[in-house]
Amino acid sequence: MSTSQEDTSPTAPDPEDGPPAASGSSEENPFLAAAGTPVPVGGVFSAETFSLTGLLLLATVVAGMRLPDLFGWFVLAGSEAEPGQAALLQAEITVAGGLSALAVLMSALALFTSGAGSRAWTRWLATATVLVGSLLVLTAVLAYAGAAA
Repeated sequence: MSTSQEDTSPTAPDPEDGPPAASGSSEENPFLAAAGTPVPVGGVFSAETFSLTGLLLLATVVAGMRLPDLFGWFVLAGSEAEPGQAALLQAEITVAGGLSALAVLMSALALFTSGAGSRAWTRWLATATVLVGSLLVLTAVLAYAGAAA
């Protein structure tokens, strides 16, 4: 407690004043209005399903991870495949590029079907899958062109 003349304000609120009044009804307060909002439920054709499907398709390409090796081999180093292996390597590149394109398609579908009620992780996962998948599709196209040359 201060003994100076300047400090004359009370340190505690008066109990006679009562609790502070709520500023408006629950319809005006966004926190209270959102408290009763139900959590959206995903289904077979929901944005969450498409986003996870895109991730799983992209995971098959990333788990194999031979596509960057083939890209470096054919495009960056300028090597040529042996005649007996060229068709096999082109088929491998085609499968990796096709799965990447399908992952991009599923994740883009997840972004188009997501709305205000979708979970935030759905949009983040779909966006990341579209970006990485697009880079892998571009890598596959360039590697295929390098292998065909």
